[in-house]
Amino acid sequence: MPRFSQLVVKTWHAWLILWGVAFVISMTMAPRFSDHITPGEFDFLPSDAQSLQAEAFFRKAFEKDLLRSLVIVNLRRTSRDEGLTSADQFSEEDRDRKSDFDFIEYDLKPRLEQILEKHAELSAKAEGAEDAHVSAGEVSTFTDTLLGQLLVSDDRKASMVLVELPNDFLDARNGSIIAEIEHLIFEDREFRRIMPPGLDISISGTATVGRDMNVEAALSAKATESVTIILVILMLVVIYRAPILALLPLLTVFIVLKIALAILATLASWNVIGLFDSLDIYVTVVTYGAGIDYCLFLIARCREELEAGQKYSDAIANAVSHTLFPLVGSAGTSIIGIGMMIFTEHRKFQQAGIGISVGLFVALIASVTLAPALLKLCGRWAYWPNIPQEIPGKSPGWLARSSLLNRFLESRVNDKIWNGIAAAISHRPATLWFSFFFAMIPFALIAVYFYNDLSYGLLSELPKNSRSVIGTKAVQDHFAAGRLGPCNILLHNEDLNFLQQDQVDLVKKLSDSLFAEREKLGIIDLFSSAYPLGMTPGGLAKQESLEKTDLTRVGLVAARRAAIRARVMKQYVGKKLPLAEHVTRIDVVFSQDPFRSGSIEQLDATIKELQRILPDFLPGQTEVYALGPTASIRDMKLVTDLDQVRVNVLVMLGVYLILILILRKPAISVYLLATVFFSYLVTLGFTTVVFWFLDPTEFAGLDWKVRMFVFTILIAIGEDYNIFLVSRIDEERHQSSPVKGILRALVRTGSIISSCGVIMAGTFCSLMAGSLLGMQQLGFALAFGVLLDTFIVRPILVPCYLVLLERGTFGRYSRLMGATATERVSPVAELEPEVPAPPPSEEPKT
Repeated sequence: MPRFSQLVVKTWHAWLILWGVAFVISMTMAPRFSDHITPGEFDFLPSDAQSLQAEAFFRKAFEKDLLRSLVIVNLRRTSRDEGLTSADQFSEEDRDRKSDFDFIEYDLKPRLEQILEKHAELSAKAEGAEDAHVSAGEVSTFTDTLLGQLLVSDDRKASMVLVELPNDFLDARNGSIIAEIEHLIFEDREFRRIMPPGLDISISGTATVGRDMNVEAALSAKATESVTIILVILMLVVIYRAPILALLPLLTVFIVLKIALAILATLASWNVIGLFDSLDIYVTVVTYGAGIDYCLFLIARCREELEAGQKYSDAIANAVSHTLFPLVGSAGTSIIGIGMMIFTEHRKFQQAGIGISVGLFVALIASVTLAPALLKLCGRWAYWPNIPQEIPGKSPGWLARSSLLNRFLESRVNDKIWNGIAAAISHRPATLWFSFFFAMIPFALIAVYFYNDLSYGLLSELPKNSRSVIGTKAVQDHFAAGRLGPCNILLHNEDLNFLQQDQVDLVKKLSDSLFAEREKLGIIDLFSSAYPLGMTPGGLAKQESLEKTDLTRVGLVAARRAAIRARVMKQYVGKKLPLAEHVTRIDVVFSQDPFRSGSIEQLDATIKELQRILPDFLPGQTEVYALGPTASIRDMKLVTDLDQVRVNVLVMLGVYLILILILRKPAISVYLLATVFFSYLVTLGFTTVVFWFLDPTEFAGLDWKVRMFVFTILIAIGEDYNIFLVSRIDEERHQSSPVKGILRALVRTGSIISSCGVIMAGTFCSLMAGSLLGMQQLGFALAFGVLLDTFIVRPILVPCYLVLLERGTFGRYSRLMGATATERVSPVAELEPEVPAPPPSEEPKT
């Protein structure tokens, strides 16, 4: 260690040049991080997920691809009881007035089709396609033969226009199309002039939600980075009262972050790893918090060495030597703990584990090479206005001591506070431990009770003033929530030909049996080749009218029936060989929002019921596939639940092994791990209570990503502080008794660890600057959890337990639990040597 520290100090010029070159390369030659982001939400599921297999099977059987994304233009009129106006409702004197339905069909629909054709041509030309006239999708209105009656609400006050887009709902290419649709609807004066007065128009759909998610994520990333930098600067200036010294950690971590993101972008460009859209936010926040902490420990130890009378260069070298092992252990714990996410199946967690670990590794290297080099470069001026003298051992050692702030600080109020805490722990360790434990246990129980109540909704993350949220609310005022995302069930049977009428009759009986259980299963409508317009009374009536025979126009009716049947078969029976007619499709509309966890239970119950009754209606072996939003959400829940169990075991095991390696105390390491896990549960419960209290009616649970990230980050970061404390305890024990060493280590590390915890919590708070609810929940949980570890777990629960252990409170088991001595010493005797001696007086004695 001394050799390495001396090498760093002697070759500080080389380290500055090396890091400078790396920074320039990262800024000029590395690929852009944003150019290699993979869009989507469900595409990060493992390839063997049931919903992804169902989508692949669908593409093998049907010619038309799934609607990857959809824009819904919702038009409604709530000012009249009859709802939307139609031409046949107008009197003779109003025959020139444009009705709502005429406006939809003859004005809105053509303009939307023009927008799709324009962007299809642009896309085709950009891809170098010879045929630039390729349709980007379809526009469906109330006049559609099959979907038409479904697009008008039962109260006739609202009608949807469906705009099909060819891209995934989170694809950035949808943004320009949606922007043009919004311009047409909300800003085009000529178009709005022909719009019937009093007609309300809003926009929603999966594509609109995805566009809003992308916009808010970009805004959140910018806000997070800006707020992080501002908060860190303010906190560092307050802690150190030295602006240059405050900027050194910030400059170090800024360089680290740019290099880390460049490394990740380069690896992504080589197809070694993938990147999701918010990964840079997580890497930024965790790297800033941890990197600043590492630099703070180095600077604090350097300051101790200066106050002990060391020369400036020797102080830096000694600081590196004394902090290198704890920093490696701390960063190693975080890297291994967070890196365990690479063993998850959900690829977002895998990428987060890799990305954050890379950031932490670069921050560790910089904290023991770049940070000391910057301290050496700035010299004693780094501490301006409190500049240490070259040999401060013979004098107070700091200039500018006459300020009111410095006089307050030199009154050693901070030491008195930590001495008071140490005294309380020495006198009543058991009372303190149980008091804090029982105060925290209710929140831990809340976390356990609501552990699986998570929100998988996309809309719940967006601000309530987002256009997609407003539009979806308008749609749900008139249509069932499940209509926005029906579940598609595919039936594959090699023994049947679902194009034949007798097989359609079998599907009819199957549909009747399933719909008969609609109340138990939560089904509000069902569509199949036998019921293409649904099984509600309105759908059945519409289907009956289409099939009704007109004796005066038998030939025309027969042709119309044939055309309708052909379209129905194309919609609900496979077309591609070899599957083709052996596959049929049933669409189920549930009462629950497809992105709510309740819809998962409805889907599971429906699949179970379907598998039970299938042998009664379809001979042979029938395979069942489910796809759609609810099926994807179900797979996400299954995958993330298994990932959570896997990560819980791996992180706890990995961190425990690191603790044993560093501390060499297996029994105490178990307790340290238990405290941070308990802190994690308390944090999860408290966060649940807070966000429920803020919105009790709409709160559906914490965002599904919060549980995983809070666990991995808090377990790893929480143990960092425990490692620093216990490492200092071992150092102090060589100069005093075990209990005295515990109390002395608490006092001497209290300020610096608390400062690090506050800065780490501040960086996590920056996540709350964004508008995405999931980010806000994560930022709050991480900040609260770090503060809980900093001010409760590390200074109370850990020292109280260690003091009880060293005093032999657990009797003959104390040794097995890690005690180093079992002699009972009076609390007063233990505490007396703990109070640090006052500094030498600046006035000469007379």
